[in-house]
Amino acid sequence: MRCSILGFTLLVRLSCATRASISTPVVALAVSSFIRTAQAAYTLVDDHSGDSFFQNFEFFTQADPTNGHVKFSSMTEANTTGIAGFMDGGNATRAIYMGVDTTSQAPEGRGSVRVQSQKSYQHALVITDIVHMPGGVCGTWPAFWMVGDDWPTNGEIDIVEGVNDQTSNQMTLHTDAGAVINKPTSSKSRAAQVFTGSILTTNCDVNAPDQSKNAGCAITDDSGLTFGTDFNAQGGGVVATEWTSEFIKIWMFPRGRFPSDISSSQPNPSQNWGPPTSMFSGDFNMDDHFKNLKIVFDTTFCGDWAGNTWSTSSCASLAPTCEEYVSNNPSAFKEAYWAINTLQVFQDSGASKDTDSSSTQQKESAASNGKFIKNAAVTTHAEDRVLSEPDTDVERASGTGAESKWVHGPGGLQPRRRSGGAVLPKQ
Repeated sequence: MRCSILGFTLLVRLSCATRASISTPVVALAVSSFIRTAQAAYTLVDDHSGDSFFQNFEFFTQADPTNGHVKFSSMTEANTTGIAGFMDGGNATRAIYMGVDTTSQAPEGRGSVRVQSQKSYQHALVITDIVHMPGGVCGTWPAFWMVGDDWPTNGEIDIVEGVNDQTSNQMTLHTDAGAVINKPTSSKSRAAQVFTGSILTTNCDVNAPDQSKNAGCAITDDSGLTFGTDFNAQGGGVVATEWTSEFIKIWMFPRGRFPSDISSSQPNPSQNWGPPTSMFSGDFNMDDHFKNLKIVFDTTFCGDWAGNTWSTSSCASLAPTCEEYVSNNPSAFKEAYWAINTLQVFQDSGASKDTDSSSTQQKESAASNGKFIKNAAVTTHAEDRVLSEPDTDVERASGTGAESKWVHGPGGLQPRRRSGGAVLPKQ
């Protein structure tokens, strides 16, 4: 049976393995790095879009390492409650849906989802088409990131992250001691010309003495269109992260303005993309701090960041504490969901490949699924979540039942339908 979401075949793959690691530092950009990147030939090695996402990602169900007011759901729980699945409509075409509980009082923590890839990577170009993200909602702390085991030794790259009513994306590296990114000395410096964001902190060490604990080295976007409400209002966009032995760069492209080589799944960052939003580089060995990273998506609440900054944000007018607000206002989180059209991982043909023993057949299958990114400038909102019909006798007995596609809406499970206008074909 081909699962239309978290069906029986996927449930038996559920793993309780969890990892809480953090990503790595940034690297200085030199002339040699420009030359190397220009010569890179990126090949699609893994396509985690559509059904393969829930086959290739594990659900994290332990306590939140960041002390969030959250209960992370297993795959079974997420399927039953309708907080994970697929959605169609507007810019979403069988988009991966990961939401939160929007119906229940939650004194012990609100239900949500955290997933991480089963595979880890050493160097990669990760490109994802995000239709909608959970950011800009008081009490939330969503993140799209990469992390290694034995955190912070093997590093963490925060690609998309923010808290509460934050309006701009914050990109951060977290490492152990020894990784400090170069800081421009003037607006005319070379570094200032090669990325568009603004540096907040320079020391990637989570225990840096002159920074807040776990601040890492951070760059914020100045456009206001790369996180939360404004990002969603423009129909989302593409986020691309290039990680090499010399630097880490992050680009964010609004819908309708993607480079053509992204739309065709033949990315060439050095020639066609212009300056990135952030570029991390410095006088240190990148590979000493970033090793074998997995891809993670999650939405938590309050905790070490959103909770600790609640009293100084505009959200404080809603409730005395973040936890009180999150517990008692389920309907406030209807927009706190991820909708992801595609997630693809590319690697330089001369770079180290993923560290798991995947078969050549799997990689060839991924490489045959090009032209995934949808570049149409449509901003129609869609809310339907496509789920498999839960636990039919046929599925439970053999996993070979006919495919069923259902929508989890206010009235419960209903036959699948389109919403939000026409669904455009992906380019």
